[in-house]
Amino acid sequence: MQAGKVNRLITIQKKTISHDSYGQAIEVWVDDFSTWAGIITSGGGEFYAAQKLNASTTAVFKLRFTERIKTTNRIHYGHRIFEILYPPNDVDGMRTDLFISCKEVV
Repeated sequence: MQAGKVNRLITIQKKTISHDSYGQAIEVWVDDFSTWAGIITSGGGEFYAAQKLNASTTAVFKLRFTERIKTTNRIHYGHRIFEILYPPNDVDGMRTDLFISCKEVV
C-alpha cells in the first residue's frame, strides 16, 4: 500500500460500561487506537424514520491489515462518526490491506 493512499488519521473506538453519579450503568465510547487510512465516500441517501427525513452517508475505509477491529467498534474521523456495517474485509487474503464498510451516524 502506498503511503499517500492512507493519509487520513482515524480513531477506532470501543464501547465500554461506565457509571453515572447515581451509580447507573451507561454505555460510553472510548478511544482504542488511532491509525492512518484512506476513505472512499460511496454515496448517500435519505430515508424516513420516526416521521422525520434523515440522511445517511456510506464510506469504505482502507487501511493496513490489523485484527484489532471488530463490528462492535466504530470509527471517529474528524468530527464524523461511522458505524461499521460488516466484518472488516481482507480482500486478497494477503493480510496487507483491510477494507471496512461503514455508515455515517447522523
